[in-house]
Amino acid sequence: MIKILKEETRELHEQIEDQNLAKKIMDHSIDLPTYKLLLLQNYLAYRETENEIKKHLPNYSTNKHWQLKKDLDRLNVSTAIPAKNAVFECRSTAEALGAAYVVEGSALGGMLLAKNLEKCSKLNEVDQHYFFNGNKENLEDWNNFKKELENYPFSKAEEAEAIEKAKATFRFFEKVFKMELPVALDPAFKDQG
Repeated sequence: MIKILKEETRELHEQIEDQNLAKKIMDHSIDLPTYKLLLLQNYLAYRETENEIKKHLPNYSTNKHWQLKKDLDRLNVSTAIPAKNAVFECRSTAEALGAAYVVEGSALGGMLLAKNLEKCSKLNEVDQHYFFNGNKENLEDWNNFKKELENYPFSKAEEAEAIEKAKATFRFFEKVFKMELPVALDPAFKDQG
């Protein structure tokens, strides 16, 4: 199932990755206002998706949006923001597994970003990263999720549900990444173009 989901979502994944502010971590050009915006975007996307996934997968950990909240709190960025016009919903276990594939995979990608944060000189004042922490537990979470996904007895209809929800989850992240958020109104952010 992992291979199927990866193949079915590859194009969307690449498209959204290319639009994401995280690429500024990879090229080490990210500044503090942009980093705050990246964290806030991810917080909103993870908060909405994790809470929906948890409704159908009771053992699912919602720690990613809590890690992002810790980062934002330390940087004095308000998280009391509704995800306007960005509604996310899971209606079944199969959909929740499709959504979790995107969320868990995204967090796994955060490990690579964590290694590059050290090279972002404009973020030197940020002494601790909770979400982009490079913690090996992220890999453990991914491996546990893969086992759960592979052990789930998908019917053909449920397989299609999971694939469609994985695609919808990527599109949801894209929608959140394009939302206008208060931190983006920071004059330093606007000056960066």
